[in-house]
Amino acid sequence: MTGTDRRKLNKDAGFSLLELLIAVIILAIIVIPLLNMFLSSNRINVKSRQTLRATTLAQDIMEGLKAYDIEELQAQFNNPTDGFYVINDNMIKGAVAEEDGMEALEVDPVTGNPSEGIYYFSLRKVAMQGSEFDALVKVDAREYMEPGPHRNALDGDPLVLNKGIGDARSIDKENGTFVEQDKYRQAMLQSVWPNEPDSTPIKDALIANGITKDRFDQITFKNLDDLFTSVRRTITVTLAKSSEMDEEGNCKIDMSVTEEYEFAYQGTVVTTKGDMSSLIWIEDMGCGVIDGKDANVNIFYYPLYGRNIVDEIVIVKESDVVNLESLNLLIAKQVPTAQVNADEVLSDAQLMTAEMSYEADVQIREGDAHGPYMDKEKFSLKTNLGTNLAGKAYMEAEGKTVDTPGQLSVNGKDMDLSGTSQMNIYTLDGLRSPMGAAPKDGEVTELFYNVEVSVYHEGAADKDFPEEERMIVIEGSKNN
Repeated sequence: MTGTDRRKLNKDAGFSLLELLIAVIILAIIVIPLLNMFLSSNRINVKSRQTLRATTLAQDIMEGLKAYDIEELQAQFNNPTDGFYVINDNMIKGAVAEEDGMEALEVDPVTGNPSEGIYYFSLRKVAMQGSEFDALVKVDAREYMEPGPHRNALDGDPLVLNKGIGDARSIDKENGTFVEQDKYRQAMLQSVWPNEPDSTPIKDALIANGITKDRFDQITFKNLDDLFTSVRRTITVTLAKSSEMDEEGNCKIDMSVTEEYEFAYQGTVVTTKGDMSSLIWIEDMGCGVIDGKDANVNIFYYPLYGRNIVDEIVIVKESDVVNLESLNLLIAKQVPTAQVNADEVLSDAQLMTAEMSYEADVQIREGDAHGPYMDKEKFSLKTNLGTNLAGKAYMEAEGKTVDTPGQLSVNGKDMDLSGTSQMNIYTLDGLRSPMGAAPKDGEVTELFYNVEVSVYHEGAADKDFPEEERMIVIEGSKNN
């Protein structure tokens, strides 16, 4: 009689030990991978939640940093009991501090000394949705300071304001900002030689002297004086009373810009503000609403180089602006790059020569008259007009010693680099010190800087923030 027959006779009989072992093994083969999958899924979910919380914390810190300049950040991190506002201080279970020793980790590869223009700030045991993290903030202004191996595609040029700064994403939104774009300038040339059958007096004069469209199309902003007798460009910034009010009930200020070019050819003159056929017309272009007491005006533009070319920047305060207490200008010349217009790019040697003869005429007016803003207590100017954009690295490599030319006059008064003008004039080579003066020891001098916020597992600060414990990093830039 077989075992099967015996089980048929004994209905209460169970599985044999061997059958039970086989069943358990089969079940284990099925269940263990499923259990491992569930455990892995849970670990992934936990890690994802932690990463999301770390990302949220990093974003919150970055948003908080945008509200303060470096001086204010240093004050908050060094003396948090006087007030810490980067994030809600109730979230911080540990301490905040400026990490003075970490700058030594960033060594200048040329001098071997700790790099200048870099700061670290730490936050310990920051609570976010039930989890705790450590955070490290890195403020790095080296890219916008003196040239060095740390620089990127700008190849050693001192503060060449490229598209990353020129699009003004790093500018305080309470500032008024005008960024001259390549398409604006191309529209100015297009209006001189419009498409057929349109005509202008200067186009007719050029044609009468044998200048064809092919010849005209070869003209760029680096060779304007090869064709035109003279060119004048005026960027007029108008500050007028706004309909918006600040928290104290004072009127804010509307900033608008008009850009006008005057092209002359053998006695024929055409004045233009753009090209209507391309729908680009730069007249009373709105550039933001700014505070009604301290007007912060930013202008980024491309210089016009040439023998008979004049560049003017005019700031006009309308008479209806009555509560303006100070005017703070940021005027920065940019260098065209191949990404903007390859035909306009000057070689280093050409740029150095062009820069030596360039001067911008800045005028501050109240209505049609010169304004009162030359008072040192009411006027400041941050500019790179005193910088030769050919680049210190190029000039030193060529063995050239080039004196920086006097490239700036304000209301007819030359502003030199020796500080004798007694005005609040600051260079844009990364320093806020007056032209010709060195910053004081310990003085925070950077104007532009990059910001990097890293969030780590809790406890990483005690281990000097090891890379393997960093969970998330986000980056941004800011102007001081």
